[in-house]
Amino acid sequence: MGRFPFWRVVPGQRSGSFTLPVMLPATAGPEGAPHVMGGVALAAIVDAMELDSELPLLWAQVQFLGPTQHAEELAIEVEQCGGGQAVAQYAASASVNGRPTHRASGALGSREPNEQTLFADMPEVPGPDAATSIEISHSAPGGLPDQFDYRIAMRDEARGLQAIWTRSHAGFAVDAGWLAIISDLFLGAHPATRGGSSLDAMFRFVQGCDPGWVLSFIELAAFDRGVVHGSAHHFAEDGRLLAISSQTGVLPRIPRTP
Repeated sequence: MGRFPFWRVVPGQRSGSFTLPVMLPATAGPEGAPHVMGGVALAAIVDAMELDSELPLLWAQVQFLGPTQHAEELAIEVEQCGGGQAVAQYAASASVNGRPTHRASGALGSREPNEQTLFADMPEVPGPDAATSIEISHSAPGGLPDQFDYRIAMRDEARGLQAIWTRSHAGFAVDAGWLAIISDLFLGAHPATRGGSSLDAMFRFVQGCDPGWVLSFIELAAFDRGVVHGSAHHFAEDGRLLAISSQTGVLPRIPRTP
């Protein structure tokens, strides 16, 4: 179990330059062929943008350009490319040994305080204590799947719906980085999508919460031209909306079973 937030970056020698040292908990895949999980890469890019801007994340999106197998580190470059007095617009990229692997953008900041209104309601599903515990076995020991509890509260394959509870074993804060990682569990929501690969990820951050369970309610929208489109809402155990995410992923030629 990783006890240090394994998506945290290290500032480089020049402005806008950061490095993610790739530790085992940041990886997924079979033993001997680990790769940096897409959600971890997104979380690291978010961390770099927040450090560079000294502002909280509003949203971020990333395109997955190339493989990251056996990467020892991700080199991340971020640059403010627009914005105003309250919000900064950013562009970012990541590479492995000079080879581009990710392209990203985002916005950070906040306007003057106003009363919070949350329109999205958490669905009525069994709580984590009543949900079915699942062990993910498609990664080497010590990889990302070993970093959290994973419990299925509801699954409707005919409608493309799944509700899952997740919780960090290490008790990490439920912040933008951790929620970005959780959002990348999207391709596990249906038997036909397991073993696929993400093309992109969009992440919209509302608020964090204390360490504990998070419910991700995933809605697959369509299978078309060999890809899957869908979105998810992420809620604290008390029902508060934390984040919204969406993805497009390439469907596997041979789907995996749980």
